[in-house]
Amino acid sequence: WESIKASSQAWRTDKSYFREDAELKGAINLSPAWFQQGCGPQNGFPEASWLLKSRTENTSIREWVDQMSDTNALLSVILHVIHPQMYVDGREALICLGKQAEQRADLDMSSILPIWSSTYSSMSVMVNRATCYHRDINGWDPWYDMLVTVGDYPPLDFVIPMLNLQLRYNPGTIIAFSGSALEHGVGAVDSDRACLAYYMWANVHQLVHVPMCQSLWMDDL
Repeated sequence: WESIKASSQAWRTDKSYFREDAELKGAINLSPAWFQQGCGPQNGFPEASWLLKSRTENTSIREWVDQMSDTNALLSVILHVIHPQMYVDGREALICLGKQAEQRADLDMSSILPIWSSTYSSMSVMVNRATCYHRDINGWDPWYDMLVTVGDYPPLDFVIPMLNLQLRYNPGTIIAFSGSALEHGVGAVDSDRACLAYYMWANVHQLVHVPMCQSLWMDDL
């Protein structure tokens, strides 16, 4: 509930995008390495996102991340198949982050990385929220973001207007695409729906000096 704001300045938390009569709604960001206020490597080191910090009294988020280990590992295997080099680079970035966390005695990052089974360094959980047309500005065009939609809701489309695509977005659907290059959006529904969005941030790779892979070609597969 605390993530929802009565402001149109940031649409991701604007209350008008959340289903008004939903019992549960909101959006949270989770990452073992998150630059505060969008700062980059020149401004310091990333930290575990607030809800994953070890000093946070509510441990339910860490427990949930641990319980999601099999699901997150499966999604990482899918990435390994559809974009092998991105998988390799993402895994290497997390390994380097672990080494840096140990050197800096960053207990928050060191404690969350062992249960963070995703190759993606960040994820967002969005519950009962529509999504306006947008691009995700902190990624890298050749990378694939991965979206998982769950719930019990009527037919819904995932729309990529610049390609004139409307993809059937049934519960359980997984979509991998470049959220940085392609504008996209999802409409509202009257039933419960959640989206798990997995992504990598370019500034994290820049910090640990891990290359950002180029676009995938059929020969790469």
